[in-house]
Amino acid sequence: MTCSKKLKVTRITSVDQIITKKTVQNLDYRCNYNLAYAPYPEDEYLFLNQQLRLNFHFLNTKDGGYNFNQEEAGSIVKQLIRNANLRLKSNHQMKLPVGNNTTVCSPMYQYVLASQEGDSGIYFHADDDLCFFANKGKHRNNYTTKVIEEYAIGLDSIINVFFMPHIPEKMRDEKYKVTQTGVALGNGLKIAGFYESQKKPWEIATLLNHEIGHILSLRHSWNTNDGCDDTPRNPNCWSSKAGGACEVASNNVMDYNNSQMAWTPCQLGQIHRQFNAINSSQRELLIPNWCHLNPQPIMINGQTIWEGAKDLNASIHILKDSELTIRCRLHLAKGAKIIVEPGASLILDDCRIHNDCGDHWSGIEVLSKGKLAGQIIKMGDVSLENVISD
Repeated sequence: MTCSKKLKVTRITSVDQIITKKTVQNLDYRCNYNLAYAPYPEDEYLFLNQQLRLNFHFLNTKDGGYNFNQEEAGSIVKQLIRNANLRLKSNHQMKLPVGNNTTVCSPMYQYVLASQEGDSGIYFHADDDLCFFANKGKHRNNYTTKVIEEYAIGLDSIINVFFMPHIPEKMRDEKYKVTQTGVALGNGLKIAGFYESQKKPWEIATLLNHEIGHILSLRHSWNTNDGCDDTPRNPNCWSSKAGGACEVASNNVMDYNNSQMAWTPCQLGQIHRQFNAINSSQRELLIPNWCHLNPQPIMINGQTIWEGAKDLNASIHILKDSELTIRCRLHLAKGAKIIVEPGASLILDDCRIHNDCGDHWSGIEVLSKGKLAGQIIKMGDVSLENVISD
């Protein structure tokens, strides 16, 4: 006859049940610095591919003739979104500084066309007063928000993209240039020159990515300190030329260049820091895909430290002889739980674990087998919220 020790489960739903405690100095930078949110290749399993809502508006006069018509617009928008998403997925190696080894990360966000109450998400407006765009001269209106205030739909949760024609030739001064240009104003975005240039949708995809970068908190990197050490200041050359300051031009999306195909880890970290900030305007633009439980758990094997806030849609399983340290804020989807195997450790270090979708997660299960047990260590201020009760 043989016998085996039974597995015992202790369910934790409150910090009051955690006996082992330690104290540590609270280090706020762990939750607030960009690189804690960078989707490095080895950390991609902790990131959901976020989806940003966009809609599109085509401005014209009542007589028409200054913008794409309704038959053309649907195909144009679909091609534009498809190509802009492809460019996001195809993040390039940074060209500056010369000889750099900056890590290339997947941006982990994409655009989706958002509709309201069954419409297409593509809108057309005939307005002789508001349809034109001017970035200089006495009619300058590039930074005014009147057209956005008048026609935006779902602006609190959708990026509204306005395609506007430049002011007619008779209204321009002699130095006015008709170019493809854009400006981000809150969650509204104006793009001008697309119709006049007759360029293909893919040719303005990088302009769209650049302006949405501003909406997602990024700044120009060529002429100022944008808060990222991996985006060097540069002469802002449009293209590379032999010799001189423009021998190697930047290819960063937030510089003005003919590529705009590179995002750095710090830039992407800054974006995801905003995505993970409760009540941020950028978070409101996302489809909350962290609410529904993924049945495939996240397996922790070895020593792992999570810095930066996270929204996870799966349970967490800490294997024997492994250790997970959770810092900052962690959302877990409805029904998700943390399992600590015998011989495994969970360190809760100045963190908050909760459900951000109006539901409940299923708490922490500490397993033991004979004398071998999982352990939880509490350090500093720890909060377990929205845990389902038995």
